[in-house]
Amino acid sequence: MNNFRYKMAQFFVGRTGVDALGRTVTWAALILMLLTMITHSNIIYLLAMACLGYSFWRMLSKNYQKRYNENQLFLQKTVRIRGFFSRLIPNIRNRFDGLKRDYQQRKVYAIFKCPTCKQKLRAPKGRGKIEVTCSKCHTVFIKKV
Repeated sequence: MNNFRYKMAQFFVGRTGVDALGRTVTWAALILMLLTMITHSNIIYLLAMACLGYSFWRMLSKNYQKRYNENQLFLQKTVRIRGFFSRLIPNIRNRFDGLKRDYQQRKVYAIFKCPTCKQKLRAPKGRGKIEVTCSKCHTVFIKKV
């Protein structure tokens, strides 16, 4: 077993490995494969296999400087796109966390909106009819919780 590990380690010495361009091409191959399952198109399948082959070729290449230059060019050309997605993902995560928190609070609290300013408010469940004062616009209204 240790002999196999040693041989694998020796094989990967000096190889470039995975970089941003390789990851992007691999994701493109995955998306094309999923698209192939939907459309049953041989052309899309061949494109997916070409992307996958190119990705593996890049990972196993020993020409480190050339692969590094290709990756740097890719990073320079896609800086705006990557910036957009890096800002988008935390927004999606924050929204999901907010929905999860709201769902957990709905077990204990009644959540409703102010009729005037639409501010989200909450009150403990099981209190019957209560008089609520909005913390934002100070509107007073009656709500059953």
